[in-house]
Amino acid sequence: MAGNLDQLVQIRCDKAFIETLDEWRRLQPDLPSRAEAIRRLVRKGLDSEAGK
Repeated sequence: MAGNLDQLVQIRCDKAFIETLDEWRRLQPDLPSRAEAIRRLVRKGLDSEAGK
């Protein structure tokens, strides 16, 4: 991901969310970290909303 990643955002998630996130990560060719996976998924959601 391009850009300066100097802002920390912490979230709490239940076990089911983490399990689903980890399943999604394993489907990615580069196995992103949890943080990177969350960034990608949030970006996809934001881009999708912007396209409406």
